[in-house]
Amino acid sequence: MLKKREKKERKEKERKEKERKEKKTGKRFKKRYLLIGTLAVALVSGIVYSHAASGPVVVPVECIRARTGDLDETVSVSGKVVSDKSETCFAPVGAKVSQVLVAEGDEVQAGQKLIVFDTADLEENSKKADLEVSSASSSYQNALQESNKNQSKYADATIGLEELKTMEENQRQYVQGLTYQLEDNVTARRKDLLDWDKKLQEELNYQNRRLAQVAPGSSEEESIYEIIDNVTDQRTDVQNDLNMIEQEENIKQQQRLIDFEQQKLSDMQEEIQRRESTQNSSESGILNGYAQKERQIAVESAKLGQQEAKQKLDLAAAGVSAGISGIVTQVQVVEGATAAQGAALVTIESDREVKVTVELNRYELEKVKEGQQAEVTIAGNVYQGVVEKINRMAQNNQQNTLVVYADISLKDPDENLYLGVDGKARILTAQAQGAVLAPYEAINTDTEGDFCYVVKEGVIAKKRIVTGISDDTDVEILEGIADGDTIVISTGQDLEEGMQVMPVVRE
Repeated sequence: MLKKREKKERKEKERKEKERKEKKTGKRFKKRYLLIGTLAVALVSGIVYSHAASGPVVVPVECIRARTGDLDETVSVSGKVVSDKSETCFAPVGAKVSQVLVAEGDEVQAGQKLIVFDTADLEENSKKADLEVSSASSSYQNALQESNKNQSKYADATIGLEELKTMEENQRQYVQGLTYQLEDNVTARRKDLLDWDKKLQEELNYQNRRLAQVAPGSSEEESIYEIIDNVTDQRTDVQNDLNMIEQEENIKQQQRLIDFEQQKLSDMQEEIQRRESTQNSSESGILNGYAQKERQIAVESAKLGQQEAKQKLDLAAAGVSAGISGIVTQVQVVEGATAAQGAALVTIESDREVKVTVELNRYELEKVKEGQQAEVTIAGNVYQGVVEKINRMAQNNQQNTLVVYADISLKDPDENLYLGVDGKARILTAQAQGAVLAPYEAINTDTEGDFCYVVKEGVIAKKRIVTGISDDTDVEILEGIADGDTIVISTGQDLEEGMQVMPVVRE
């Protein structure tokens, strides 16, 4: 019944507002006091003057005196009581819920325990994290010690290595020089022997030609044969010497020197190779800056994991408590369920910081502004409030009517308030003190603007006016009407400026 009555009152208010708007477009308002006006006209309707007896007819019109007074312009709206401050408690960790200590509708105090978690799994994770820190730290220390050993080996292999390589290069060149010298000596010795063999061959050819020219059996022939035999023997010796050059003592001495120096060179090269091998093998075991940093990061990461596991355990052990006092409006978890980290568990709305969310139609929106004072009635109790916020976007309400929602915060909430109940608000949209006032019925509108008909000495005069604020019955007149002026109330009569009338003043 209450909702129907409120709906009826709202429709009546909207109808009145629509009538006033229509008045601004040239249509006349219906008289608020139509019955009184009708009776007043009836009282004077018999006073008619005959054209023949007394001249033209004087029309009676209902009037009222303009007056001064205070005017409060208000807008009446309704809405629901909602909390102006709420808190949703989220799961600090992913854990199994062992106890839910509140239910929807419960009143709770700040700091009150709401949810208890089962910490068994988190305790196990914390122990694993401790072991991972220990393992990472040990691995880093072992790698660091092995790196230091390899660093020492590398340093030992490196000391004097460049000097040794220089010596090896010099020795190699020296051996090469000895080898070239030996080859030159052998070549020279072979050339000498071949030159001598060539001469012997020429001598042998010469003797053979002589032999052909002497008489056989002569003493000269015998002498030539002896020379040929001697030359042949020498050529044989030359061939033997060519075959035995490497066995000559001076050549053998040079070769022994080369072999000796070559051995020294080989020793140097072997030492260089050993050192380089040590360098290569030890260098791979040395932690460079990046590798060392990586190991340190692994340790730090394990420590962070350890810290995180401990924090999660501590958070789960602490459970979830209320951050504000108020009413539990939503419980989104049940005992035995596993809550994901960040999941909403319980919503609490304050019953000490509340507001009334009301709907404004387009006519009301023109008047209502943020910061305006309001008087709110809730369950028979009256509270003072202020328009805190007007939504910047229109929405469809439950009746599919386009409205704008506004929040009225209450200054003095008490224990009699209940969230979700209906409330009515009268918003003070404007005030005028000592203003000239005229009733709605006296205001007319044409294409040039607003005006009133006033009666001066029994004659109608048309006065252009500037209006201000208004309430349910009166309109503030800023210009055009003075206090005490006799104003014609709209009656549906056709009135013209200069017309003689009989004013019937309503007190």
